[in-house]
Amino acid sequence: MKMMKKMAAIVLAAFLAVPMAGSIVYAAEGSLQFTDPETQVGETVKVDMVIRSGGDAIGDADVTMTYDTGSLEFVSGDGVESDGSGKLTYSGSGDGTESELRTTMEFRALKSGTAQISVDSSTAYLYSDETLNLDEGSSAITIDAAADGSTTAEPTEADAAAGETTDIVVNVNGTDYNFSEAFTSADIPAGYAETTLNFNGVDRRFVANDAGVYLGYLVDSSGAGSFFLYNEDDATFSPYLEVSVSDITSIILLNKPDQVSLPDNYQQVELTVSDQTFPAWSDPSNSRFYVIYALNTRTGQEGLYQYDTEDGTYQSFTAPASDDSSASDGSVVGRIGAFVGDHIAIAFAVVAVIILLLLIFMIIFAVKLVHRNQELDDLYDEYDIPMDDDEEEDDRPAVQKKSRKQFVGYEDDEDEYEDDEEYEDEDEYDDEYDDEYEDDEYDEYDDDEYEDDEIDAHTGNTKNIRRKKSSKKDDDYEMDFIDL
Repeated sequence: MKMMKKMAAIVLAAFLAVPMAGSIVYAAEGSLQFTDPETQVGETVKVDMVIRSGGDAIGDADVTMTYDTGSLEFVSGDGVESDGSGKLTYSGSGDGTESELRTTMEFRALKSGTAQISVDSSTAYLYSDETLNLDEGSSAITIDAAADGSTTAEPTEADAAAGETTDIVVNVNGTDYNFSEAFTSADIPAGYAETTLNFNGVDRRFVANDAGVYLGYLVDSSGAGSFFLYNEDDATFSPYLEVSVSDITSIILLNKPDQVSLPDNYQQVELTVSDQTFPAWSDPSNSRFYVIYALNTRTGQEGLYQYDTEDGTYQSFTAPASDDSSASDGSVVGRIGAFVGDHIAIAFAVVAVIILLLLIFMIIFAVKLVHRNQELDDLYDEYDIPMDDDEEEDDRPAVQKKSRKQFVGYEDDEDEYEDDEEYEDEDEYDDEYDDEYEDDEYDEYDDDEYEDDEIDAHTGNTKNIRRKKSSKKDDDYEMDFIDL
């Protein structure tokens, strides 16, 4: 009995697990399907393509397809692009509310029989970013003979003229191209339609979108043609590269650096997209983002956009306000401050050099001052010139006055000044002297009474000036003059 209960539990668990596993597998499985329409030679036919997720919200999907160019001529398709050689590329995105993606492709039948549209590759995801495996199908278009019995049809006039160019030469970024009207309907980018525009004095074939963005077809020297962005204001062309920003908006990258105004911290660099190079601007502090100048194909307005290098996405960008507090200051101080702010390393180096030079000068001046003081001390010692402190502490009697001529060679303005004071008004001194001492008290002076001074061999100065050999007055008066 117990054994039977265990077997029943195992069987029940197995049955419960089967539907659960089936639901998990079904949630990650999807399908890619086409319609199989019928048409006649020379007529247009529509082929519907649908991607289903099986009930879950669908996310992104990319599909690459091929078709027989001998039997079909591609006309248009929402989200579908053609390379003109039989290859189609579809890209679509869900909004999180739908479980399928749909598009319709339009072809023109050129040859009776059955034309195939097959899938080369496909990738799809749920809105939750889970991989969606697609069961790929194909389309078989049945083409009957025309009403008049014809089994073939010629391509459109534009297709028949493919490869033909005009003699009008235009230059784009240093390369010469010839303007051409020989593009096919398959060459026209999605969202654009054929129109005419006056160019070089004649109405020519162009393509345009609803926002008034014009594209012209140019052919290079090798015969390869492609669309270029046309500026109606100055009749010039520029490279055409359109990237998707959202489900409803795309932008065309422009090469107009003179139209960009950003703060000084942004540096101009180059951004390569699809083998084309465009100017971009980057903030060194945040290298993840690049700022580009582009044309919005939905509004027809030019502006700045930010490219996220990690996510590969584009967003509208508003330039940050510059700090004009210092930049607007046109004074010398303001310019110096701006320079220092921009060259902080150089400023530090200059300050360091200045400080080093000042330190060297201070050391030199200090050494010179020490040497000067030492020289003065030596000079005082050599000539026994007392210092102020020594005079206060020295109680020795005054040194006997010596002649000024012993210091011949040393000019002293102060000595001259004191000499003038000391010997001022000599007549007055003589009169006073004569009053006290009469002439008859003194004998006449005789040159023999005085000896010549001894001359110092080193300085050239005399030790004494005409000293009297002997005199009576010497006993009573001895006048010594001290030269200050």
